[in-house]
This record gives sequence, structure tokens and C-alpha cells, in this order.
Amino acid sequence: MTREWNTLKRRNPPVGTQLSAPNPEVINHEIDCLLAELAEGRVEGVAYDTAWIARLGLRYPGNGFESALEWLRRNQYEDGSWGGPLVQYHDRFISTLAAIVALREAGADPRDERRVRRGESILWKIMGRLGRDDSDTIGFPILSASLATEATALGLDVPMPPMRFASAYRKKVQALLDNPNRNWRATTVAFSLEALRNSIRDSDQVLEANGSVASSPSATAAFLLSVNSPNEQAALDYLQRSQQEDGSVPAVAPIDLFSIAWSLTHLLQAGAVEPDSPQITRLLDHLWRSWSPTVGTSFSSYYPVTDSDCTAIGLSVLKWGNYPVSADVLSYYEGEQDFFCYVDETNPALSAQVRLLSTLRKCDDHPNYPAWSAKIVGTLHRLDENGSYWWDKWHASPYYVSGIALDALRGLDDRLVRSRLKWILRTQNDDGGWGYLGESTPEETAYCLQALTKWYNLGETFDRSIMDAAANYLWKNLFSYRKIPLWIGKSMYHPEGPVRAAILGALHRYVPIQLR
Repeated sequence: MTREWNTLKRRNPPVGTQLSAPNPEVINHEIDCLLAELAEGRVEGVAYDTAWIARLGLRYPGNGFESALEWLRRNQYEDGSWGGPLVQYHDRFISTLAAIVALREAGADPRDERRVRRGESILWKIMGRLGRDDSDTIGFPILSASLATEATALGLDVPMPPMRFASAYRKKVQALLDNPNRNWRATTVAFSLEALRNSIRDSDQVLEANGSVASSPSATAAFLLSVNSPNEQAALDYLQRSQQEDGSVPAVAPIDLFSIAWSLTHLLQAGAVEPDSPQITRLLDHLWRSWSPTVGTSFSSYYPVTDSDCTAIGLSVLKWGNYPVSADVLSYYEGEQDFFCYVDETNPALSAQVRLLSTLRKCDDHPNYPAWSAKIVGTLHRLDENGSYWWDKWHASPYYVSGIALDALRGLDDRLVRSRLKWILRTQNDDGGWGYLGESTPEETAYCLQALTKWYNLGETFDRSIMDAAANYLWKNLFSYRKIPLWIGKSMYHPEGPVRAAILGALHRYVPIQLR
């Protein structure tokens, strides 16, 4: 079943289908289509990585990278910026900075200079708003500084942005550069290699087996701009495979392990899938091949640095599928005060803490369950800054982490649960959806509806019309929603599989309530 067939079917639901209310036949059909393509781990193209690919057109003419430059020209906003459609200022800053560097360096269109000038102007305005974001984008301190230096060398007038966590990044970078046997593949620094591309030595271990640097198109493009390597063709091939028909490239490729684990979690929690079906077995086998009993897994088959978030959710779905996994693996990520997501991370990830707790609830016979769960709940209290929601460094919306927390904390800390539940109930928009960055999105609405249906089925009393309005919003937008990037990478990105699974899972869970 090809991606084209699935996309066509989604845009044109089965003839004669009643679409006035969520229809279980259509929902199940869409779930089958999604499962058939999950291992691809599709991510929408983004301006930041596309800008890096566009710079390759001069060095590697005729390889298709010129179309990336055309994509940049078509996707500048009226205010002069690039990035996701909903404003996250770090995303807009880094995407715009990368785009104007690419246009100044590789652009030949007479109108490119005007595009660059508009980009310069908006950067100065965005700089003063960076503090409004709850989280930075990944690697922002080193990536923005490096790009600003390149821009200045090209004659551009750009600001040097203020930086959070800069000293922690410098320490991490210096540890790699001081090592006489540099293995970029063993550190998260490789994902932001473009900031350090002039430090690469011929003897360094950089590329993965698929020709990428850390499954990152932008880091791989920077590698090609920096060295003459016998592995040059492998990196070129990777980028050509990653480039999409419109000329753009995704923020990460592949993201297969993440796509499978997150999507299956949404669907199994909704009771929409069974572990012994052939489609599910194929996906779980894919996860199992990348599983380590000591350190777990990562977001990609071609990214060797594991993390607790992917490990926890991978453990959960593999346990559901009756694979021989153990919660012992989580001990690798235990710190003195909390659990870390990455070994060398600069600040904690709230969603990773909550995801660990959710997984531990399924492993409550483990001897460390009492101590581990208490440690995580303590962390959530310590980082509860406003009493209503948490923000997270991997996702721009607090509805993401707050939604999954309602299930993870049930019976462990009902005070925290009640405050998050109240915040969700009181912040629904008039269109039936939820949205943190100014407008409702199907993704955020799905997280809220998932949480509310769970609690409603457990006997919680609240106005059912809140769920009805949310389900109607999702149903109305099921075949036509904008793919809005809310996940935080080096820029904002949209992982299609997990988002689609969240929406379908929420609708699947709602249908029995609708029929009561």
C-alpha cells in the first residue's frame, strides 16, 4: 500500500460515508492506512534544514538541490521570516537566519536581495521576543551564534541573540573537541554539527550507515560543505533520498522508531489495535531489532544515542506486544534528583519524566517502582511553576505533557491531576479545539480529548458537551487539517504518524461515548 494511495483515500473518504458525526468505519479505515506506512516515519519539510540543503547547489550542481532554494523563495512570510505557521520565536529566528544565509550565498534571482533584506529586518524584531518562548530550539546557543557569524562574514546585518544554557553547551562541545579520538556518533553534539563544521577532522567518526550525520539533513549538508571525504557520495545519496517533491527536506530523517512507538501508544491506549495482528507484529519487530536491554533505544534506526523518552515508550509497547523486555533498562537514566532524557542534557525534559512514570505504571511489580515513581512525582512537584500546566522542551504546547500526565499520575497524586484537568476544561476554544500558540490545532485537541475520555470513562463528572465539541472539531478537520509543526527540534517540525495516530486514537476512544 503506497503513500500516494493512502493520501488519496484520506482526501476522499469512502463514497456514501456519513460524515456528520465520527464514524467508526472511517476511523478504522484510516488507522489501517496509517499502520501500513508508519515505518517510513514521514516528517514535513522545514525551512531550517531546507536552507542548508539549498547551499549545496553551488558545490554539487545538478543534484536537485537548486529546488530547495526555490522552496525558500516560495515560503517566506509577509513579515520577512521563515519557520512554522504558528510563531515560536526561536524557530522563526533560526529558520530565518539560515534562509537568508542560503539566499545570499547561493541565490541568483534578482529578487533574492529584497528577500534577504526583509529577513534581516525581522530578525532584529524577533530577537527581543525570544524570551517569550517557554523553550529554546535544540542547539540554539551554538547554532544561532555560528550562523550569525557566517551571516556577518557574508555582509549581512544580523543580531547576535541572547542565549540560555550557553555555558552547558560549551562544556559539552569542548569535551568532544578535546578528545584525541573523536567519535561524533557517540554524542548529541553531532545533531548540531553544522555549528562546528570547521572543527571536523579527516579521522573523526561522523557518518552513520545510511550516509547521514545523526539522521539530520542539515548536519549532513554541513558535513558536505566542510570536508572532502571518501564518504561524500553516501552523504549525497542520503540527502537526495530525504529531499521531498517540493524541494524541501525534513527536520530529521528517518524518524522510524519514534514514529512507530508514539503512534502505537496512541492507538493501543484507545483500544484500536491488538498486538497479534500482522501489521502490528511487523512494526514491533522493527522496534525490537533496535532495542538494547541496557540502554533502550533512540528515535531513529540511524541515531545511536539513546534517550529515556524513546526507551520508556519503546519498553511500554514492546511489553504490550509480549517481547522479553525489562524495566531494568530505566536504571541507566536515573540521576540523583530525577531521570534524565539524554546523558549530557543541559535542562530536564518534563515529558520524558511523565512518559517514564506512565511506563512504570505498567511495571509496578518491579522492585524499584516505589522509589522511581516517588522520585518522578517529586520532580513534577519541584518543576510545577504555575500550578496549572507544565511546558516541555520537546513540544511547544503544554497540552501535550499535561494530557499524558493525567493518565500517568492517576492515583499517585490526584492534586496535580485535578489542576491539569481543570486547566484543560477551562481553556477550550469556541471552535471546540485547544491551542496554546494562538489558534486551535487538531494535534493539541487530540491530546485533550484523549485525556478527557479516559477520565470520563473512570467516572469523572464534567460537562460532556466539551468532549462532543472537541470530537466534532477533529472530525470536521480529519481530511483537511493544516500540518502545523509543534514539536521542537532544531526548528519546529511535524511528525505525521504520531500526530495522525493521536487524532484517530482520540476519535476511536470517543465513539463509544457518542453512542451512549
